[in-house]
Amino acid sequence: MRILKIGALLSLIAGAYFTPACVHAEDADFKLFLDGLAQEVEQKGIDTNLFYRSFEGELSPYKRALELITKQPESKFNFAKYAGSMLSNSRIDTGRERFDTHLADLKRIGTEHGVDPQVIVALWGVETFYGKWPGKHNIIRSLATLAYDSHRKAFFRKELMNAMQILHEGHISPEQMKGSWAGAMGQCQFMPSSFMNYAADGDGDGHKDIWENPKDVFASTANYLKRSGWQESTPWGERILLTKILPPLKVSDRGLSEEQTIAEWKKAGVKAVKGSLPPDGTKARLFMPEGPSKKAYLVYNNFDVILRWNRSSYFAYSVLSLADAIAEGKDS
Repeated sequence: MRILKIGALLSLIAGAYFTPACVHAEDADFKLFLDGLAQEVEQKGIDTNLFYRSFEGELSPYKRALELITKQPESKFNFAKYAGSMLSNSRIDTGRERFDTHLADLKRIGTEHGVDPQVIVALWGVETFYGKWPGKHNIIRSLATLAYDSHRKAFFRKELMNAMQILHEGHISPEQMKGSWAGAMGQCQFMPSSFMNYAADGDGDGHKDIWENPKDVFASTANYLKRSGWQESTPWGERILLTKILPPLKVSDRGLSEEQTIAEWKKAGVKAVKGSLPPDGTKARLFMPEGPSKKAYLVYNNFDVILRWNRSSYFAYSVLSLADAIAEGKDS
């Protein structure tokens, strides 16, 4: 009887050791899903131990990510509140300070990529308040959860595999790979696919660390903008007057029209508040964030480049206006 009791005790201890405490019965399907992901990771030549280690012992669905993906309104704020937050005095003042602090690196990287330095700083400021709020969510667990249960399972599965490749290449450790609940990472909030396509080594140390290294953050941001078609030292838009009732236009719910030539906008009664409009063949969009009775703008190529980073016209306006405010009175 003594031998049987000891044997039973050893079996219980073994079971407790090999079954993580965080994996409950209701998470069994998720654990099977993770095992399938591990096989895919292994087929890509990545160590499965690295995959499991990345969960930091939490092999259960990340409920916060599931809550947030089902509760995302198009926008929590109207234009005035959104732009007011992104263009606060605090954000502008801090942006000017960061611009001065990193001026040498910003000028070097901006020149290498043909990107205005103040725009690099503005994106940094809008995305994470200059690195202060990069997010603390476990990227691998978040992406695995959303690949398991969301309306974009295939998208998040691909992002997860990209994230594992980043870890495999040694750019960051699993414990440091933090970001947003949806998988955007580091101080410039790159999704893993954006990291793979655009991340750059800004100081020549062989790593692309967008989490802790500002030089890599700047180089990665500049590389993204350059490859998206940024035109250096080119106006992104200007205030205009509407001198006629506009013809029928397809305009987004955030006030951005389809593209037309300046000649077409002139025929529609668009006139510059100051100076003259660009040449007639220039492509432009009409931006009326609060409707035609409020301030209106024509926006050009560089506005569209920022839209490739984030499809919100409010975001693009805020970034570019912040860049203008940061550069005001500075020799950038």
